This record gives sequence, structure tokens and C-alpha cells, in this order.
Amino acid sequence: MRGLIPLKNVSDTEAYTLHDFFFSKAVRSLSNVIGVKRITRPFWNRWRASSIGDETIFRFLDGVATIDNWATVAGKIVDDDIAAFERRRDSLTRDETVAALRRLSYLCHMAQWGSLPVTHEKLRLYRLCRDLYVEAETLANGDRYRRIAVPWRGRIIYGNLHVPTRSGPPTPLVIIIHGIDGCKEEHLATELALLAAGLGVLGIDGPGQGEALLLDGIIWTADFHHMVGAALDALAADPAVDTARAGLFGISIGGMWALRAAAADPRVRALYDLGGPINTRSFARLPFLIKTKMCQVTGARDARSITEVLDKNSTESDAILSRIACAVRIMHGGRDRVVSPADKEWLRDRLVHFGRSPHVSLEIIADGDHCCTGHAERVRADLTAFAARHLIGPGEPSAAPAPPAERSA
Repeated sequence: MRGLIPLKNVSDTEAYTLHDFFFSKAVRSLSNVIGVKRITRPFWNRWRASSIGDETIFRFLDGVATIDNWATVAGKIVDDDIAAFERRRDSLTRDETVAALRRLSYLCHMAQWGSLPVTHEKLRLYRLCRDLYVEAETLANGDRYRRIAVPWRGRIIYGNLHVPTRSGPPTPLVIIIHGIDGCKEEHLATELALLAAGLGVLGIDGPGQGEALLLDGIIWTADFHHMVGAALDALAADPAVDTARAGLFGISIGGMWALRAAAADPRVRALYDLGGPINTRSFARLPFLIKTKMCQVTGARDARSITEVLDKNSTESDAILSRIACAVRIMHGGRDRVVSPADKEWLRDRLVHFGRSPHVSLEIIADGDHCCTGHAERVRADLTAFAARHLIGPGEPSAAPAPPAERSA
């Protein structure tokens, strides 16, 4: 664990208010009384979006008694499932083996979920998640999948690259920039949908995310968005991908970073923003568990340093938005309590005002929550159609039918 920083547990920071301490204690006490299943209800649709079944989700949650023992108990559930898989592995077909490995990888992601204290058990579970993902995709895709290394400020960050074929012409590339509490292995279902549409896909953990944070201690810095350019540079000589035609899929805070990346790099031709904030200055209004993760991600430990970090996260700048010249599609939930729909209407209007983007559209799903987690299939189909429309040229091979025009609000 070279370079691992001392990531602290949920209460070990001076940046929380008295209300936060009360809420933390209340959540843990409540989980003892009414159970983890009800406490985690807001996350169910996010887990379902991975295509993992309810049977797996609820069997997992039924085995975890409280939030405080989550990783320990979840680790035993994971170990039992892996052991059961190994006992029957020789009798499985190739496709059944791939499906089982993918399911186990996502189960390990659930086991090391979100803002849990960073313990040796959480790190073990993340490694399992990563390694099972690599095994599954290598078996499923052969040389159409590989794990790539991206040089970053004298360190290395890692990504998962899928390409439709290694023998045809270079394919446009979509980079997935996920949110603050995710990891690159979480988004396989979306990667496969884009791959089926004839697009290359790179899922990557940037500074402060997933593998970069947990295993290499690389924390977030204000130049995060330049990670996109670094990834494109790392793949520039790869004959399988056309890095001059790149698309970005930004999820939650990843949407904000994607906008900044598009402003900085002309290779970005299309950008899909799902739930991205226009700034992160309102730390006091963030849910407690997001504050926890923010402290882990940035290394900030007091209110002043947290404020300094969050003041650097913003797209409320004409200097940034006026440089965005790619197609932009914004998808947002009408019931998003993290990012106001009004902010996304403002963003659309500013991009239209500058007039550099060849396409700008906004769709608000009336009953959608943050990142529209209950509408995963709808969002995935819309993303795939948008990316294919703006990245795959006329007459080029595509595994998907011609996409319909995007709807706008």
C-alpha cells in the first residue's frame, strides 16, 4: 500500500457540526433498531442500476445487522459466495463463469460501499472487487479489454478499457467520470451498453477516487479535470481508439469535472452530464456521509481547509463555459435534493448563450432523484444514443441502430 494516506473514520474531523455528530449517532442507533435495509433504501436503485438482482441485494442486506459492522459482516458474505463459486466453477460454462465473476465483483463493491471507515477490511474488499472485475472482463473480451496505466503527476492512476474490436478502424472513446463515493468497477453495465453501440469505453478512477485513493493514497486536487487529457495522451498511440473523438459521461460531481475537462481539451466532442453540481460551496448542506467522503477524498480535516477545497470546485465561470465547444446533453432529476434543477437550467442557458456547442439539450425526469437512479435503463439508452450520434461518423460501423433525436426540456 505504497503512499497510502491515513484516511480517518467518520467522526475524526473538525469539519462537522454538532448536528452532524448527532445525525451520525442517530443513523447508527436507528440501524440497530429498524435495520440496515431501511437505512440504505435510497441506494437500492443505484445498486439495481448495475443489473444486479434484488435477490442478491436483499440477501446481502439481510446479513448485515448494523452500519457499524457493515464491512466485517459483508466480508464474510463475500467470502462465502466466492467459496461457493469456486466449488462449482469447473461445472460452469464460459458465459456462466463471466456472469458469476461480474456479480461477485459488484457484491464486493457493495461490501466496501461509500463512506465506510477506511479499514484493512474495506481495502481487502476493494481489491477483490477490482481483481474479480479484471478476471471477468479478460475472460469475456480477450484482447478487447485491458487495464491501462495513466501517468499522473509522477504517479499512476488506472483505468479499464473496452473496445469493440482490436482489428477494425480506431473507435471513438467515451470516458466515464464517476462520483465522489464510487469506483470505476461500479459502472460495468453502462460500459457494456456503450461497447454494444460500437464505442470504446474507459472507466477510470481519478485522483481521490476508488483505486487511486484507497490503494495508492492519491487524493483529489483542483486540477482533477486534466486527468481526462492525461488519459487521452496515454491512449494516443493505441490503434484501437480515436482519441481525437472523445466523449465524457460525468456522474454527480463527475459531471462538473467533465465540463471543466471539455473546456480544457478540444479532443472532447460530446459530454453527457448526469446530476453534476455547478459548485460545491454549500458544504454545510451536504448529507453527512458525503461530508465524510469529502474529507477522505481531499485529506481536509478542519472547516477552513474544507472550505478552501470546496471553493475550487465550480463551473460558474464564463471563462470555463465559453470554452466548451462540444455537444452537451444534460439529464437531471426533478426531485434531486443535492443539485437543484434550476442550476441545470442556468447551465443550459449559459451554454446556449455562448453558442459554441453544436448541440445543447436538457431533460428533466420529473420524479427522478439525484442522478436519476430509478431510471437507469432510460438514462443508459439516452446516453448511448447521444454518444453514438455525436461521436460515430456517417457510414462508420456501429452495433446500434441510428439513435433518435434527444428530447429537450
